[in-house]
Amino acid sequence: MPHLRQFNFHIRSVLKNPPHINSETIRQTFMKQQQSVDWSIEYFNNNYGQCQIYSLPFIGTRLDFISNRFPLFYTNNTFSMVTTLLLFDHVKPFECVFFEHLARALPRLRTLEILNNLEQQEKTMPTTNKVRYTHLATLILFKIHIDYVEQLLCQTDLPCLNELAIDNDILLTIITRAQQQTRHNCSRVERLRTSQPFYGSSDALRNFFPSGSYVKHRREG
Repeated sequence: MPHLRQFNFHIRSVLKNPPHINSETIRQTFMKQQQSVDWSIEYFNNNYGQCQIYSLPFIGTRLDFISNRFPLFYTNNTFSMVTTLLLFDHVKPFECVFFEHLARALPRLRTLEILNNLEQQEKTMPTTNKVRYTHLATLILFKIHIDYVEQLLCQTDLPCLNELAIDNDILLTIITRAQQQTRHNCSRVERLRTSQPFYGSSDALRNFFPSGSYVKHRREG
């Protein structure tokens, strides 16, 4: 490739029982590179490790298995092109302030999935202005603590939400509470998916999701 002048990349590696590598070792690997590069190394409790290496500015549109330790907010607009995000952390919860920063860092975000069953420790919103995800259309909330549902459906403005995937027990809870912001966010949902068949009141479901169709979706694993 004699004419190649720039190589944009995002390499994500997942290994079982990986050796512990410090950041200095990775930095030395790229010392001769003129192109800006960044990386993230994580070790999970299930004996797996993950390393992500990417060129800057980041031009990808998808980030998977992003934890609290990923440098998502370190540089302004680094990940501003991302439209699909999967958050995963079984060590630390995603706090309220995380989602406020996320709305600013990923202004084009359209699909958000969260995998975290840890209770939030800081549940007070840091600002008086309601957090708004302008373009978020798909929200997937299986295998999560109810705090994240309260954070995103009850306290956040989601004007474009049209697909919601959610655990049955949590769905019943939010329908019972019937909070105004939750109703407002759910009123435009056109596709509702649940982890198991929904045995609650069909009238309550239609009243909460007047625009939607219910599709049972059994999530494997």
